[in-house]
Amino acid sequence: MTVVPAQDVPRPTPHSGRWPLPGGRAAVSSVRGIVQGALHVWGLGPATASLTDRLAPLIQDVVARADPRRRGSLVLRLELHEPVRLLLGEVLRPGGAPGGLPGEEAGRGCNVAAIAATYGRRPVRDDAGAWYAHVFVWPPAPEAVPGTPGSR
Repeated sequence: MTVVPAQDVPRPTPHSGRWPLPGGRAAVSSVRGIVQGALHVWGLGPATASLTDRLAPLIQDVVARADPRRRGSLVLRLELHEPVRLLLGEVLRPGGAPGGLPGEEAGRGCNVAAIAATYGRRPVRDDAGAWYAHVFVWPPAPEAVPGTPGSR
């Protein structure tokens, strides 16, 4: 199937923003407010609370797991593509930060993790519908090593 875009119809511009995160433990605690504020300003209405509840803990986990011995701050980047109901979140380490990875592009930054969430409203019989959100995380969380506590 081929999709041909309509002529003379402007493409919607995605909403996006970048927020520097404070150092240390304060970075984790600031994430929820940033996510909720951005989604509210971008006009997601009733989906704001649900998406914040799904996305913020994942981003908080990524920020908490970022190697604390590396110098430099982290940056949270959010991007909303409304027509396709896709919300992207990235945790980046700015390119100029000491301890960057070899071969890193200057000024672009190192991607610590990326999170994608699709959301919407499913029609349900005798109801106005049910909200849903599907979340994907890259890279996936490390699996437990066999023979260590917590592994099967």
